[in-house]
Amino acid sequence: MGDTLTAFVMWDWRNGNQTMFVEDPEFTSFTFISDELVLVSFVDDDGQVSLRVLAVPSGHSVSSAREVEYLCELRYPRLRGDVRDIVIMQAPLPTSAGPDIPRAPFVHSSTDVLYTVMLYTMDLGLGTVVLLVPRSTILNQVLSVAASPQKYLEWESWGPKGSRMLKVNPSKVQACHFHGMKFVYSPHGGTFARAFDFNPYAARKGVNTASCPHLLWKTMPMETKISRRRNPFDIDVVTSLPGREASIPLTPNKHGWESTMITEDHIVMAQSERKLFAYMAM
Repeated sequence: MGDTLTAFVMWDWRNGNQTMFVEDPEFTSFTFISDELVLVSFVDDDGQVSLRVLAVPSGHSVSSAREVEYLCELRYPRLRGDVRDIVIMQAPLPTSAGPDIPRAPFVHSSTDVLYTVMLYTMDLGLGTVVLLVPRSTILNQVLSVAASPQKYLEWESWGPKGSRMLKVNPSKVQACHFHGMKFVYSPHGGTFARAFDFNPYAARKGVNTASCPHLLWKTMPMETKISRRRNPFDIDVVTSLPGREASIPLTPNKHGWESTMITEDHIVMAQSERKLFAYMAM
């Protein structure tokens, strides 16, 4: 059997034309920021983890990874060990969600998108971290380096104030843990979930929106710190993106829930071994 070809191929669905072909891409996962921009996760030969913004070419195809031009590279802190995987959780293309209708209920602005990036290390004792970063943070950094020959930004210049990084115990169930600017997470077999909301208006102190008045939202601590023995990074990592959080009791299940997912106004709970699921209003 011949060698298997790995390639990243993109088509314009409106006209059927191929817009990009990258043979043997070096990035590990991707998602769209807009019709013109793609966010990819990357680990270089020295183990440096980063998020890179790739421009979708117009009028021609890119034939090899060496020809790919990254508009911006957002670097992580240096890791203490090796990376097992880094995955950008897929989100709907912001521009495909329909027009913004300010007076329509339950409609998010297309700029209100939270990207979640799961980082798994080879050393299971160091745990897993999730990076929560808004689309606005990424776009602001792309603009900041647009006129500069240096396209990379070290963690300290973009991450601490523009994101939140949390330690989590990942579930074996693949789930959509985020919607709009909200993120939900529950420990394996847990009876409660933690919800986070990074909507700038809702994150203001004392705000409790009418969409979920029964939840006891509280302002997140000024900073989240990852440190000590189970820190996968060389440095203590402190992040401070403003937000609010709530602890949500889940619908009872004697076996516990493996994972939780979130929609516009519901939480969905899954238990794969017993093929159970349930949902509840937020």
